[in-house]
Amino acid sequence: MPKKSTSKVTYENNPFFVASNGITLLFNSARGMAVLLLVLSLINFFTNPRSSDDKPDKLWNDVVHTVTPWTVGDWALALGSGLVIGLAFIMVSSLIAGAAAHTSYKLSRGEEVKLSNAFRVAFDNLWGFIWLQLIIFVKIVLWSLLLIVPGIVMAFRYSLAGTAFFDERKNFRGNDAVKESLRLTKGAWFTTFASNMLLNLLSFGVISNVVSTGVNAVLYRQFGDLGDKKKPDAHWLSWLTLVLPFILLIFFIVLVISIVVGIAIGFSFSK
Repeated sequence: MPKKSTSKVTYENNPFFVASNGITLLFNSARGMAVLLLVLSLINFFTNPRSSDDKPDKLWNDVVHTVTPWTVGDWALALGSGLVIGLAFIMVSSLIAGAAAHTSYKLSRGEEVKLSNAFRVAFDNLWGFIWLQLIIFVKIVLWSLLLIVPGIVMAFRYSLAGTAFFDERKNFRGNDAVKESLRLTKGAWFTTFASNMLLNLLSFGVISNVVSTGVNAVLYRQFGDLGDKKKPDAHWLSWLTLVLPFILLIFFIVLVISIVVGIAIGFSFSK
């Protein structure tokens, strides 16, 4: 029987503390999952392809030059291999995401989570979770067709759907899990957004998987406790998080200009 925390918790709308409390909870009660997510986040960060000097038209010409002499058999082999690799990628990524979502739910209940048990539950519900991921993906794409901003807003409104999917008390599946996420985050989009983004902005996304899993655990618990009651107003840090990327951009531009001016002045004095 998993251990259960009996400590009383209160609603937290400070996005920094939502994220930090979630990370602490994750490492204290699901250390195996925390270490795995940290390793995966680091691998993703350091292997993420950086900007390339190759121009799009050159890349396209290279592709055309490569596939032009292909026979029907070559195309069939390439498409078949692509489908197999794509399906394998979807299954593995969904398995990991499902294990993380299951961990978030258990942590929201104050329970400790073993890594092996999280993956067992995720594997048992793999196809249902893949279907949920597909629904969310299609919805976000459709919202993004209107404007990019609605797509971003709804992506965070849907962020608790995976956690709700593993709530055995409610047995949500597919679109029902999405609707539950919309209900929980109603009136708290800013808090949801900032809690996920603040530490990611400060850490340049190095610990993104760790942050989201911990944040979802905290938010699912406190939004669930409030039910349909009005959520507290967003913390001022949530507003700061919204403009933080622009502040960092301005700071970077000022820094670059200062360095250039400093070099120019130093060069003029050296003459």
